[in-house]
Amino acid sequence: MKSLILIGFGPFGHFSTNLSGEIVKRFSIEDERFSIVKKIIPVSWKRCIRTYEEKLSRLASKPLLVILLGVHLTNIFHLENMGWNFKIGKDIDSKFKFGPIKFNFCPWIKTMLNLKKVYSVIEDKTNVSISYFAGSYLCNYLYYWALLLSKKEYPVIFIHVPNKGDLSEHVKKVEIISKAIIKTYLKLEL
Repeated sequence: MKSLILIGFGPFGHFSTNLSGEIVKRFSIEDERFSIVKKIIPVSWKRCIRTYEEKLSRLASKPLLVILLGVHLTNIFHLENMGWNFKIGKDIDSKFKFGPIKFNFCPWIKTMLNLKKVYSVIEDKTNVSISYFAGSYLCNYLYYWALLLSKKEYPVIFIHVPNKGDLSEHVKKVEIISKAIIKTYLKLEL
């Protein structure tokens, strides 16, 4: 059975929980045509990619879709159009990084999803927009790597969620966005 991969981040800084990880735990789209594989990964430059690659390697086949979640400081859900080849910041392992993610590689990688088309079929577009800058911290770092590793053989999307708000409402919004992606790209009605 093919899999939809859903990834969120664990705690970092002074946050004992990470809203993206809590959304992953409560995400509940069910369909007999695919399974949902969930993982919460550490906010660590080294361990996030290793954990992500380990999760992919355990799959029987390439995923149908990878949805990555992370938090940011606005009240808008951002559908990130591309990952940028740049990183900066200190992770939970106290490792500071600054510079290109991968030397001599493309400055950005776009998702293979047509986000304008996805956006057009989202049932509730309130507080949802398409973004062209996924930041420069671990959200962007993971997104760039995930896009690179996919080799355009399966779609990868990063959704930035507001770092504040009602958890159940955030889960509902991520499920609505995910259904739009599944409907648009996989041509499946849920």
